[in-house]
Amino acid sequence: MARRSSARRRRSRRFTPRRWLPFVALSALVVGAVMVSSEDPAPAPSAGDARLDVSHLPAVTADDAISTAWYCAGGTATADDGLAQLTVVLANDADRGAVAEVTVYDEEGDEASQVVEVPAYGRARLAAADVLEGQWVGALVEVRGGRVAVDREVTGTLGFDAAPCSTEASDRWYVPSGSTLRGAEEYVSLFNPFPDSASVSIAFATNTGRRTPRALRALSIPARSVRVVKISDDITNRSAIAATVVARSGRVVVDRVQTYDGQGDPLAGADGSITEPAAPEGLISTPASPVLGPRWVFAGARVSPEVRTQIVVYNPTADTAEVDLAVNYQDPELLAGLEPVELTIRPREQAIVDLGDIGGLVPDTDLWIDVRSITGVPVVAERLSYFDSESRTGATATLGSPFMATDWMVTQGGATERRATTVQVVNPGSADAEVTVFVLSEGDRTELTSAAVTIPGNDRTSLVLDDAASAATVIVHSTRPVVVASSLAVTGGEGISVQPGFPFPETVVALPPIS
Repeated sequence: MARRSSARRRRSRRFTPRRWLPFVALSALVVGAVMVSSEDPAPAPSAGDARLDVSHLPAVTADDAISTAWYCAGGTATADDGLAQLTVVLANDADRGAVAEVTVYDEEGDEASQVVEVPAYGRARLAAADVLEGQWVGALVEVRGGRVAVDREVTGTLGFDAAPCSTEASDRWYVPSGSTLRGAEEYVSLFNPFPDSASVSIAFATNTGRRTPRALRALSIPARSVRVVKISDDITNRSAIAATVVARSGRVVVDRVQTYDGQGDPLAGADGSITEPAAPEGLISTPASPVLGPRWVFAGARVSPEVRTQIVVYNPTADTAEVDLAVNYQDPELLAGLEPVELTIRPREQAIVDLGDIGGLVPDTDLWIDVRSITGVPVVAERLSYFDSESRTGATATLGSPFMATDWMVTQGGATERRATTVQVVNPGSADAEVTVFVLSEGDRTELTSAAVTIPGNDRTSLVLDDAASAATVIVHSTRPVVVASSLAVTGGEGISVQPGFPFPETVVALPPIS
């Protein structure tokens, strides 16, 4: 008997904007159904438990901050080619230099530090293996001065990924997606940079039900160390896995590393259905989310024969979430949008929407995605993309943004000889947004006049950065709050990253709720 899915169409009860045409069809919408266990050691939060504050998510250092701590939780630092070799990248949008002390911790509790100078309007990089070698490591980056953002890259034989480091340790983290199919491995990195030990429990929502492995119900994380959980040791052959990490004592930082070796099982939806024949290949490394929110925006997405894109929505709360997933075209005046996909996600379940399965979606067009909890039950949303073409190969995952801001930093926005880059901007508001772009390179902050653009309300664009210096940091300023993301791709090779930008905290506003 087929397992009953919890994603279903609801009868419309709300006004639909006139630019959305009737929804044509939705095929193969799949959701991981999860049973709620009374023995769960990690109780689900209620709708009122969500914290949505800029201090809980990565943002550029505040102008008046004396110092700021960043946590880069998951990576390897071995002498040879490791699975996900960690490098810390620091960018500074200030006319004065900054100083960062980078302390690397391993699984054994060993640590070592190195001081890094981040020049004015410049950038610095430090490989973790140059500080301390370890099978798995985490890095604490303590920054003094400047207006700095810190992200990290991981590189390995399966490609590379980049994502913001975290700016807080928390007692609760959410990992929206993962897989342990043949050829896929998921690792959850638990980083405790503090002098006291922590104890955590991990609960999973999978495509075959809910799991709370006994070995992960009271997992000890020693002081100033990293502990990595290989998920397939406890949960095997699952096409879709979401996780909630709860610290029973202390606080931790959580990252996820996902690998696909290209030789395993084809991609599958949350119910095990397969809609694409190829097995994915790539390396994903992203921070978990310490927050839930009622609305998440993705500044870019694309569907084509060479790109498969999925949106994962995870509801770890104790309440049912009614969620609309709106797929919007760039330039809605030319391409009418689609009616939103409607999801009912029961407590502690995840829903996976494969954009390629949405009937009527025009392929090879630029999109932006708006995930909206209609009843206000907070969720977390992530975009998964798998690329397979002659020019671009790899896998990537990125959280949506629950915020808008008028000012953003992209640490690595300028293209290089080996990497192609894009910076995407979406304007979720109704009024036009005037966008100005600056680049930071070799100590200078220069306006890139060729990249200036006006973005109409409910539209998005990719900035024209042809005149940007190689590997330049990009600053985006807008007259209206917008959402910014970026991508990095190896030219003609393996590896791609899509990541949210860093907002300047004094310009952040929450995405408006849906009325």
